[in-house]
Amino acid sequence: MNAPKGSAMHVSLREVAERAGVARGTVSSVLNNRSVEARISPETQARIRRVAEELGYRPNRLAQGLGKGRTNILGLMIPGLRNPFFLSLLEIAEERALRAGYDVLPDSAFQMRAAYDMQGKLSGWPVDGILIWVTPDQSLVDYLGKWTQDVPAVYLGYPRDDGSDFVAINRDSGVSQVMEHLRERGYRRIAYLYPWEDLQPVDSRYALYARLCAEAGQVPERIALEPLDRPNTMSAITQAGLREAGLMTGLKLAARAATDRPDAVVCHNDLVAIGLFSGLRRAGLLVPQDIAVVGFDGIDEGQYLEKPLTTVVTPGEEMIEAALEMLTYRLNTTNETDRQPRSLILHGVLRIGETT
Repeated sequence: MNAPKGSAMHVSLREVAERAGVARGTVSSVLNNRSVEARISPETQARIRRVAEELGYRPNRLAQGLGKGRTNILGLMIPGLRNPFFLSLLEIAEERALRAGYDVLPDSAFQMRAAYDMQGKLSGWPVDGILIWVTPDQSLVDYLGKWTQDVPAVYLGYPRDDGSDFVAINRDSGVSQVMEHLRERGYRRIAYLYPWEDLQPVDSRYALYARLCAEAGQVPERIALEPLDRPNTMSAITQAGLREAGLMTGLKLAARAATDRPDAVVCHNDLVAIGLFSGLRRAGLLVPQDIAVVGFDGIDEGQYLEKPLTTVVTPGEEMIEAALEMLTYRLNTTNETDRQPRSLILHGVLRIGETT
């Protein structure tokens, strides 16, 4: 059955323009968030938006993209939305992108697609550019190169040496702050809780931790997360399982004799730290009196534990804003000679809670 006259399926820019008494191009500028550059008055903007709402106008983004070669849609590839840190990155990206006239299409399963060499989700959509959270894992880098090679991209989280634009986090500075803080508090048997015991390490934090331990005359101890008994063999390395695996690890660590366990544990991220804290407390140990706990990322959840978590806060908002600026520059510049890679390295800040 055909939709009634005036429904969203039939309303065009021309109809909105006629009703609002303006040119079609003026309507297009307002509804595509280009009012400022087009110098359209706030009164006219309000009238156009009111008319568009009254008529039920809804833009066909794909059709628009085919017509002008741009969709004003940006992809965002992040490893899972069950980690509040990455969920916050999505929220920040959507807010900042909207202000710049773009929408965001997320892909939170790209690491699983890479593991099975499946077609990239965003390769099937006409996105103008992509923000990608990527680790130094070469197999993942190769996968991303295959499915995103024709789309402007800015990489998040880790530095690149292949001429790509990136906004990275200096993890070494965070580790240095943590180790100095723990030493100042009198902790001497400091362990590192790392999720991927059976996989090639891709995080420089452990290497620096081990070096700092050696310089202090301590033998480094790497503790692996307890595996999860689930049919999905990838569950222990996904964001969904980190809290639970951290809790199980805390229970196992608490069962060790006091003389055989560390007095502080530096965790790979806050989800692991939150799980570890819960496991230690469930087993009857005191934090930090029996074992201190430190995380990385600075998610809000860590501040609502029985004792606020000591953590290294990652500047996610600043990272997304810088990456969007780089990406929109690439999309809008007409200077063909400006192809030098752009990069920025940010530093986390230690936030001292009550778990150390």
